[in-house]
Amino acid sequence: MKKNRTVPFVAAITVGMATMLGCAEDTPKDDAADQATVVWWGYAPDTSVGELWAAEFMKDHPDIKVEYTNYENVDYAPAMEAAMQSGRGPDVFPVATGGVTGRELLGPYGMDLASIAEEELGPLWKDQFGPGYVDQLTYDGAIVALPVGGVATGFFWINKDLFDTHGVSTELATYDDLKAACETFGAAGVTCLTMGVASLDCFIIDLMHTISQSYDHDYFLEAVLGERSFDDPTFVAILDKLREMLADGVFAQNVVSIKQYPEANNEFLSGQAAMVHMGTWYAQYAKRDGMIASMEAAGVSNPTPFTMMPMASPDFAGDGHPAKPFGDVDYGMAINKDTKNLEAAKTFVLWLTSTKTGQQTVVNAIDLLPALTGVQPEWDNLGLVDPEIQIPAFTELFDEGANPDGWRLMAITSETNNALVVAAQRALSEPGASTAEIAKQAESEVFRTDF
Repeated sequence: MKKNRTVPFVAAITVGMATMLGCAEDTPKDDAADQATVVWWGYAPDTSVGELWAAEFMKDHPDIKVEYTNYENVDYAPAMEAAMQSGRGPDVFPVATGGVTGRELLGPYGMDLASIAEEELGPLWKDQFGPGYVDQLTYDGAIVALPVGGVATGFFWINKDLFDTHGVSTELATYDDLKAACETFGAAGVTCLTMGVASLDCFIIDLMHTISQSYDHDYFLEAVLGERSFDDPTFVAILDKLREMLADGVFAQNVVSIKQYPEANNEFLSGQAAMVHMGTWYAQYAKRDGMIASMEAAGVSNPTPFTMMPMASPDFAGDGHPAKPFGDVDYGMAINKDTKNLEAAKTFVLWLTSTKTGQQTVVNAIDLLPALTGVQPEWDNLGLVDPEIQIPAFTELFDEGANPDGWRLMAITSETNNALVVAAQRALSEPGASTAEIAKQAESEVFRTDF
């Protein structure tokens, strides 16, 4: 699901004038260049990252122009469906493994890229991507997108400066440790863990999955696949833990009235909150320049970047089993089967996913884990706020993310996504409702399919 990763706004990368929905035939040509135009829509990456990728691609391919439009998560799928059904969709677009931006919903609009990839990379092309990445982007027997990068979650990001200022340990091993830290932050007027569940985005599902690993390591994935039920006592315990977190001040009271993006994201990046539950995609804000821009977008004047660090999840159940990072391919790039710019679209998608230059550009944004094997971020050159302590932690995190402890969204259909988010919303906003009843309702609304 990745997700929009900053305060979203619409922007286009243009060389000359072009309409947002246009294709190459509609783009005016001048005497200086005879360019094809690739129209790219996405919920990810954020606009600044998309601009960087497109600019680097156009250096290598000056005969192709790339226009990028970024949408909020919740707006992306409706915009795509309306555009595709009317024949005015983009040339290329991201497809996630599951959820509301997943292959079941958007896969039918993408062409099968297997032969294109084999022609570029050879018969063993699948082995050149991260484990399982290609299979996770397969729909109805067709490879509807090529992997751009992976993602992992199951941990927290912290504002280390706030932790240091208020004397809070950056290692919170148990839920009681987390609760005590939040009491300290609360007494100082600092939001402890910012979280927003006011939309159907999957971020609260990530947190529930994280919590579930403390209670029963395999439960969540088994329930998604239908091997166990969401009215199981384990899911009831997860919902009860969400309620406990709200009552204990771990969550702020606004958890039910804000969205993860932009509000919770802005709360963390503006220095008002000590923690946020995100994934590896959030590492991009640890760069000095990226953090300054994001803090300004969050409403901070003359921002001073803070040191952002990953923190392992505490053991929520108290049984000595904290979560480990789990994940899968974040998304792949698809080509509209009705594109009028097939050759240009192929060139862009293959450059981004299947060349060392393109993948190095992707991973240096530290927005994604590498999709192509043998590529790693150039950590020393990324301009981190405090590289001495961040580089070792980030290197370890990216290594763990490349070998995740289970998948994240691969088998979560849009119906299951919505059912689980609504269950969390009800648990947090309806104190009189039975969590057992909420869990039973969730089980009745999920939809499982073969993966």
